[in-house]
Amino acid sequence: MDWINRLENIQNKIKFQLHAKKIDDLESLYRLIAEFDIDNSGKLEKDEFLKLLSKLGVFLTTQELRAVYDTYDTNRDEQISYAEFVQMIRTTISDKRLAVVKHAFQFLDRRGSGKLAIQDLVQQYRSEAHPRVRTRHKTAEQVKAQFVNAISKKSQDGQTINENEFLEYYADVNATLPKEKEEYFIDIILSTWGITSSVDYVSPERLSDLELILYEKIRQKTLPGEDEGRTVYRAFKYFDIAEKGVIDISQFKAALEKFGCVFDDKEIHALFSKFDVNRSGKICYDEFCGNFARLGSGNNPNFNPVFKLAREVPSPIINKLNADLKKQGPFAFRSLSKACQKADTFLNGSLSHDEFKWVIKEIGFSLTKTEFDNLFKFFDKNYEGKVIYSVFIDLVRGQQSEIITQGLSQGYDTLASANGGKVNVESIVQRYNPLAIQIIYPTRKIAQDLQREFVAEWGGNLQQQVNKNDFVEFFSDVRAFCDSESKFHQYFSNAFGL
Repeated sequence: MDWINRLENIQNKIKFQLHAKKIDDLESLYRLIAEFDIDNSGKLEKDEFLKLLSKLGVFLTTQELRAVYDTYDTNRDEQISYAEFVQMIRTTISDKRLAVVKHAFQFLDRRGSGKLAIQDLVQQYRSEAHPRVRTRHKTAEQVKAQFVNAISKKSQDGQTINENEFLEYYADVNATLPKEKEEYFIDIILSTWGITSSVDYVSPERLSDLELILYEKIRQKTLPGEDEGRTVYRAFKYFDIAEKGVIDISQFKAALEKFGCVFDDKEIHALFSKFDVNRSGKICYDEFCGNFARLGSGNNPNFNPVFKLAREVPSPIINKLNADLKKQGPFAFRSLSKACQKADTFLNGSLSHDEFKWVIKEIGFSLTKTEFDNLFKFFDKNYEGKVIYSVFIDLVRGQQSEIITQGLSQGYDTLASANGGKVNVESIVQRYNPLAIQIIYPTRKIAQDLQREFVAEWGGNLQQQVNKNDFVEFFSDVRAFCDSESKFHQYFSNAFGL
């Protein structure tokens, strides 16, 4: 299991126990954590953190604890920053939950002003309908007091709540509810605001139906040999007269009509709102196509599954490429970066279909036509027949923590400081200890041979100037060879005597 999925499982375990302990807001969670923060430092030592988890009834395996420590013990001082830890369980919210929150705001904002008076919200909030009150776990007064306290703190002007602040409040509510409590979360919102399937509300189920209807209409208009993404892109571009790469609600409505979708105004606004991810009143082509791609499940015989295959992360291919490069040694990922740069004819950071195919062949990686097509379509985000190869390289390398990136940046600054603010290949080589590579790559080669290989990876020109980005990119390629970031950190520190 990769570290991201592991952290998601950990956060869900914690959310489950928070809900079981009737902790429904972040203030209650912080009060609980503070009981274990003896010195009020904002951090928990590892034994304090374990006691907190124990009180919650959360028991993690050694591997799970290591994943948490590696992520939140940022400076390796054996302490956990619990503000960051709380943020971890707060930030993830499902599309379904987010859709209901946005619908609730639209339901309450009847004038369309984009703001709600806190006083009006307090009056309209039906605490007696909250699931905790209905099950007699809390009184209506307790729930109302928690709501007033929390929603008031989200307001910047102390008088009103805008949509973003409304979403922030429910992000806090979401933080204490595991994924298994999806319907419970929805029940909280619909019940406390008195929302029913009225003229003001589009249910998440109906919203999903609208997406499927639109998907089918697009599929029907997609020509043989093309995918649905290009069809959507062309339609949006037709209505984007100013060529800004975005469309507003009126242009979106016109695009729907072009596809033969006749929806109610409330349904159009609900659909638009879902894809207006940054709440700008505009839909970006890439945002829409990226989200829309997930609808192509391939399970419905009327649906063309090619679109889904093209837009899902091609993990098996990426993982295979990563594994093949690791077999070739610590500088193998440099060959991928150099091949992309060499194929970049116009030096604009992108590769055409043929250039991308040349790169795959140049690094000795074998793909079937279908595998290559799916790989290219995934990275061709804007359906323009080209890929941004830095995105491709980053995905092949795998996740790199901010700690490692900062460490590489600081390493460059140290070299620059010692060399009058400038760094060239020669200054790097002079400082570099070639035997440090043995920490991540056992080898019997002598120092001179290892040094010669290191210089060759920089192109062999000792006087070549190296900027910070080039330096970080070089060692990010080396980091991709390592399965352990701690080992890489040890290698890099030893290599430059840091």
